[in-house]
Amino acid sequence: MLKNILILTLVVINGTLIYAYLTRQPTTIVKHIERVAHITPTPNESLQQQQAVPEIELLTEEEDFTTLAAQLRERGLSEYLVRQMVLAAINRDFLAEEQSRQITTPYWQRPERNRYETVMTALSNEEAKRTLLLDIFGEDIAEDPVFAGLFKPLDEALAFLSSDKQIALDSLRRSGQAAIMVQGSGFLREDRTEIRATAADLNRAIEELLTPDEYLEVQLRDSRLAQSIKRNMDGMDYGEQEFRDIFQIRHALESDAEQASGPGGRDAIIAAREATNEQVRDYMGDERFTEYERLQDPLFRSLKTVGERYNASDADVVAVYDLTNQANTEIRALSQNKQLTAQETRQRVEQIQAEMQNEIVDLVGKDAADSVLDNTRRFNFRRTRRGR
Repeated sequence: MLKNILILTLVVINGTLIYAYLTRQPTTIVKHIERVAHITPTPNESLQQQQAVPEIELLTEEEDFTTLAAQLRERGLSEYLVRQMVLAAINRDFLAEEQSRQITTPYWQRPERNRYETVMTALSNEEAKRTLLLDIFGEDIAEDPVFAGLFKPLDEALAFLSSDKQIALDSLRRSGQAAIMVQGSGFLREDRTEIRATAADLNRAIEELLTPDEYLEVQLRDSRLAQSIKRNMDGMDYGEQEFRDIFQIRHALESDAEQASGPGGRDAIIAAREATNEQVRDYMGDERFTEYERLQDPLFRSLKTVGERYNASDADVVAVYDLTNQANTEIRALSQNKQLTAQETRQRVEQIQAEMQNEIVDLVGKDAADSVLDNTRRFNFRRTRRGR
């Protein structure tokens, strides 16, 4: 019970002190600290302690955060509370400027895309706050978890990077993304060219900031290629080393092609992915590569979702996928047969679809079969049109 009371009291002290300071009532702070900073069993002992504490007027109109920290320590506050209160005071001083620069858009209008100035102001203010805190508390403040948002902004995903590199990388990313937003929506070819150039410059800057090993680790976690591989392998039983190996294969073969543009760029990407698939097949083996290839197919992912909803086994989902692909192949062949009339083609297509549907009903039941038909129609239509 006593432990719970102590915890509750500390929470109340923390919240009340910060509120009192932000409303700039030094006398209130003094009286509040004198009243509750020291937990005592009797009113008499509490009164004696209050009388023993010298009167200290907290802060003047001109902010001196080092003096504030010293005064709070003299009042007997823990270093944890001192740091939090100083940070609250610093944040208060920056708040007015930040609010004046905020771009408020009416709800019925589209927000302004150009946020470059806002982002750069935020980055500048964060750096100023870090400088103040380092001057007041020393370098160990960077390791305090309470201040991780300022000194280790990427710690959740990139904890292997030092504080300085996390700050620099975060700044590069945010300023780079803001610069890209200035260059338009990408609707025009010129916009797309400028956006690709800016993105390439950003990537080079990040690569120069980090060591080769650090850059690789960042790419493994945050790059578009890494996200693509995670999506493609979602549903497979794979480990870290297999993920890293496939990333290296795809990065080596696809990174240059991704930078190309125009019809030649598309051809380069197709050729690079064909080469990638050959190497991934050699790495995985035929059986596992077949599973990997299926998971990249939107049709299979749709069927897999249907299977999960209707409790179909993985084997039944694969069987439905094979039936669907076989039917699509037959329909595509019919559409290319110039000897058949339009009516004959339509009748044969309907027959193939009916046979396929009956076989799927036998495998997974009518409800699941109806869902397969409803949810895969758009994929089947695309396949018969483009000849997959």
